Amino acid sequence: MKMDAQDAGRDFDGWFSAGKFLLLLGLLLLVFFPGILLGTSAFFYRDAGLFSYPVAYYLRDSIRAGHWPLWNPYNNCGLPFLAQWNTLALYPASLLYVALPFPWSLNVFLLGHILWAGWGAYALGFRWFGSRFGASVAGLAFAWNGLSLHCLMWPCHIAALAWMPWVILLGERAATEGGRAVFLPALASAFQLATGSPEIILFTWLVIAGNAALAAWRQETRWFTAGGRLLAVALLAASISAAQLLPWLDLVMHSDRSRSFGGSDWSLPLWGVANFFVPLFHAQSSVSGVFMQAEQQWTSSYYLGVLPLLLVLVALGRGGERVLLLAALALGGIVLALGDAGFVLPIMKRCLPLLGFSRYPIKFIVLTIFALSLLAGAGAAWLQNQPAALALRGLRTPGVLLAMGILLILAIGLSFPFSTDSLAVFWPNTLARLLVLAGGIALLGLLYRWIHPLWRWLPAAAFLLLAGIDAGIHAPPQNPPVAAQAYAAYPPSMSPQPVLGEARVMLSSGAEETMEHLVNPDPLRFYLGQRAELFSDCNLLEGIPKVDGFFSLHLAWEQKLAGLLRAGKGGKLSEFLGVSQVASAEHLFVWEVKTNFMHFATIGQKPVFMDDDQVLKEIDSSNFSPRQIVYLPLAAKGEILAGADPGARVLSSKVTPSECLFTTVGNGPAMLVVAQSYYHCWKASVDGKPVKVWRANYAFQAVEVPTGRHEVRLKYTDHSFWAGAALSVSALGLCLAGCFKNGGQTVQGAR
Repeated sequence: MKMDAQDAGRDFDGWFSAGKFLLLLGLLLLVFFPGILLGTSAFFYRDAGLFSYPVAYYLRDSIRAGHWPLWNPYNNCGLPFLAQWNTLALYPASLLYVALPFPWSLNVFLLGHILWAGWGAYALGFRWFGSRFGASVAGLAFAWNGLSLHCLMWPCHIAALAWMPWVILLGERAATEGGRAVFLPALASAFQLATGSPEIILFTWLVIAGNAALAAWRQETRWFTAGGRLLAVALLAASISAAQLLPWLDLVMHSDRSRSFGGSDWSLPLWGVANFFVPLFHAQSSVSGVFMQAEQQWTSSYYLGVLPLLLVLVALGRGGERVLLLAALALGGIVLALGDAGFVLPIMKRCLPLLGFSRYPIKFIVLTIFALSLLAGAGAAWLQNQPAALALRGLRTPGVLLAMGILLILAIGLSFPFSTDSLAVFWPNTLARLLVLAGGIALLGLLYRWIHPLWRWLPAAAFLLLAGIDAGIHAPPQNPPVAAQAYAAYPPSMSPQPVLGEARVMLSSGAEETMEHLVNPDPLRFYLGQRAELFSDCNLLEGIPKVDGFFSLHLAWEQKLAGLLRAGKGGKLSEFLGVSQVASAEHLFVWEVKTNFMHFATIGQKPVFMDDDQVLKEIDSSNFSPRQIVYLPLAAKGEILAGADPGARVLSSKVTPSECLFTTVGNGPAMLVVAQSYYHCWKASVDGKPVKVWRANYAFQAVEVPTGRHEVRLKYTDHSFWAGAALSVSALGLCLAGCFKNGGQTVQGAR
């Protein structure tokens, strides 16, 4: 017999518990990433192999060696590591890949956050819409879409995304309830802060602010009260994260980033809105099979799925305050992702100069994906409880509009293709979206047909499964796997191999250019080739020091000199930096031996005092003689007594990631010059007495040593980290005490 849709909705809704939803999401992970879960393969594509896995490997080895990874001496002649923030050095879940076998442990870390993201969006969707089926749609759409799957190459971004719905959910409770309800959201927010994804954290708090405004509009709380409670959450979260935040802020002030750093590169193209409906519209394929937009290379896809989009249109047709808020966030994300073409972002940067520190406007698409995911949940919740006739009418118009839009995009793509388009892949892929749309509408229609009461949940579950399959196959694999052996020990073919404190390697500008465009359809050979050339941060897997690297923040002085090296300039700069092996510009995987490199620490050079602009010119000229002279700032002129001392010697040296110990001897006061990036956290002592570390040769270190034999110690001492750690421990204790007193309340809908 037929039943009223409201009765039917209540009848099957209980089946879609959080546990069953996570089972579905886990099944999708197992089907699409079997080798990743079992540990027989790993991610390697782009930043996964060039940054994420090497950085995780360095973090693991540092902690296992028993020291905090505050400094990375292997890249860029040394730079802060923990302060980078996106290295997840203080993110508690990172202990997973510190303790367990690598790279399988990092695989589990990444895919585990897909589950956490889905669970959080499920709980948030249930709180907002009161429907477990709608919550399942929201959770699936948020955790299982083109953007989230692409973010598997970045541990920091997938972790921040995973915490986004949890922080929003708990933040909403804090704004409306206050009191002890501020402790749990503060803890969740601190976890998200520790992931080190500034843009996603910002988007999270934009949604929280919008929710608080909506609650105040509904008179569920007062504006001032909600603002005060959220400020308390933010302050407590920042205090818990102080050990991470304070070193990061310190590094930002000394980094190459400024308010003019973020331009409009990698913006959403105007035609890119079509990719929400047709994922391969104007997308070009790489040799690895991954399709990308030519205009931006941050994400290979932000396809939400044609079935969630159908439900988004259903929700928009119904309206409501929550729907309007989410629609505004979705539209705002698109407009801001357009960069200069959207006109709004340049205005915002003038009003809020701090936005200039952020890169790539396309990242605003995260806000759109979040809002659309929850809108899809709203649409599902509305359909679930409507009479059959009204529900079918509610599906008909969005379905026709969506189908017509997809056909229109197909016609445009075939009629006006780009030269890089793969039409043979594009049109079948587009037709597949239409088939999925038709199948999804048919399954939703079955909810109102003659179905046995015991099986009324079946078409709804099939709808979710079809939506998951659609998102999983909407494009060729976005993160193609490689055999796990790619991360085994593969030392490069160079002899002798440089070690820390003795020498470094460097890629010539020609070799760098070759590696940027290197292609190989075999994933294992391709990645092993990148490792053999020590490209990007692959040197961290081998423990080989290098003059360059790929990180979010670089020290400003060092980066200017790195620019000279990249341009093939700098005269004897590479000699001063101890470059003993250079990657050949003509032959791949061939390392040219250099015998004229200087040691990591030298002594006795004549101090020459100049301003920074003059020093840059001298280093880039033939006058630079790092064995005879050392350039020091003009401010040192009245304090330095040392002169040239050709007889001075470094008798011994011991270099670790956080400490350098030298024994020197000289006939008079002399300058000990260390080819390590200057950063104020490095403190020096001579025979146990503190001395000043001077910035030498524009971006490196020098210490004045008295006459005779002495022991010189350089130690990395980050006072901001230790002060932050003390604050973090105190705030964490307060927060845990507050959560414990709160009785361990569960989040509604999370079970």
